[in-house]
Amino acid sequence: MKNASIPNWASYGILLIAAFLFVFLFSCTTSPLYIHHPFWFHDDSGIFQEMGMCLAQGGTPYLDLFDHKGPILWFLQAFGILISPQWGLMALQTIFLFFTLLVWYKTTLLLIDKQIPSLIVSILGLLFLMAFYERGNLCEEWSLPFISLPVYLYFKRWKKSTYNYKKVPIYTHTDTLILGLCVGVLSMIRLNNTAPIIGFALWHFIRCIQRKEYKRMWTDVALICGGMAFIFMLCVVFYLIKAGWSGVYEMIYGTFIYNVLYINDTSNVTFKTYLNNYFAPLGFLIISTICVFHKKESLNVSLPLIISYIVTLLAIGHFAFFHYMMIFIPLFIVSIGLIIHTSTRVAYFITGLIIIYAINIGYDAIDHLVFRMRGKQADTVVNDGFHRFIESLPPNERKSIYNNGLNCMGAGMFVDENIYQCNRFIYNHFDISDHLREYAETHGIKDLQPTWVLTQSPRPEANDEYLATHYTLADSIPGGQFDPIWCWKKKN
Repeated sequence: MKNASIPNWASYGILLIAAFLFVFLFSCTTSPLYIHHPFWFHDDSGIFQEMGMCLAQGGTPYLDLFDHKGPILWFLQAFGILISPQWGLMALQTIFLFFTLLVWYKTTLLLIDKQIPSLIVSILGLLFLMAFYERGNLCEEWSLPFISLPVYLYFKRWKKSTYNYKKVPIYTHTDTLILGLCVGVLSMIRLNNTAPIIGFALWHFIRCIQRKEYKRMWTDVALICGGMAFIFMLCVVFYLIKAGWSGVYEMIYGTFIYNVLYINDTSNVTFKTYLNNYFAPLGFLIISTICVFHKKESLNVSLPLIISYIVTLLAIGHFAFFHYMMIFIPLFIVSIGLIIHTSTRVAYFITGLIIIYAINIGYDAIDHLVFRMRGKQADTVVNDGFHRFIESLPPNERKSIYNNGLNCMGAGMFVDENIYQCNRFIYNHFDISDHLREYAETHGIKDLQPTWVLTQSPRPEANDEYLATHYTLADSIPGGQFDPIWCWKKKN
């Protein structure tokens, strides 16, 4: 290895320590550091963990609980919870992040051929991750290794092809099989997360057409499709065994069909919000375009990179959440490596602005850490009240709680108590789905007849006639800065 100044084991050790410290300090929905200082509004992470809890305790995600991410995300959540409710997920996050950092390091090393700068650029990626992390344990974070690996394999072959452009392919057959497996995993986490690798795969096939290697091209297409089909069929077989064909259909509906409806819902999006939130990928897109015209020999880097940026911007959806930008980070790493490789001053300047911007929008994660390290107690009145309520129930009643008002805010609290709600919808997913709305209308409190029903409002009026008639207000939980939680028990 050229310009190496520290042994590989030391570089890997640094990346492992960086991965552990990052997750431990910033993943405040899974890190043991925040167990007694919870930020109780876990949002998506709470939903994911409750879906994992459902699976870990023998339930069936999509049928017993619904969310519109893929089953591999629930497998990861359940596995982490089974390892340890306190630190299992954090351990898995650390492993995934370490592998991601390692792949980033090897990718930048191919671009700039210098060990220490490559190590710095890889760790710099954590700055962007911090900015978009939003309490951690989100599907974009779990997708990063499977986005980063195909990008690395592209540049590994690109490095060789610079010496023999006509004979050495961008991807080998083994690479395209790995690409297919990665696309399969990403599709069964969240289909949109496959977008950052589209440009590199597309460029590979463009190269095959340019060289008239049609047999290779169709073989690679078959290998990619085979890898995708293998992952998909594993999920299908699991659901077929567990819940029959109805379970398979609901898995496909939640993973793919619902997401088509979701990304087409543009009711709360403005162009200003979209432009502001996607400032970083747009900035790096400009940088990559500048680098294209700086040196002609970098075209095989810049053009697939530009295609990937554009495809990802188009595919990512209209809601413009900050955490969506996590899947751009492998592309950011390549862009920074390209900047160092081409030494373009304008690109350096734009990169500096983007890094400053990332630090600015990452204040939320830093605030949580500073708040915790100063020893200040988070507002745990809701968590403490919910814990007291659950502890007051006999074990058989803890699995018969209908969450009628907490939505995603209550998901994390259910997980903290090692239980999950008995009603299917954690959030109001049925708002944009006729299929789910029909289910919700025929499977309400009257049909399920749970022992307990939780509502949240300023006053304990029961808006549901069946609830008012067949349930009595038996307890309440202070809401802190939110409305109180009212606990209704079924009458004997």
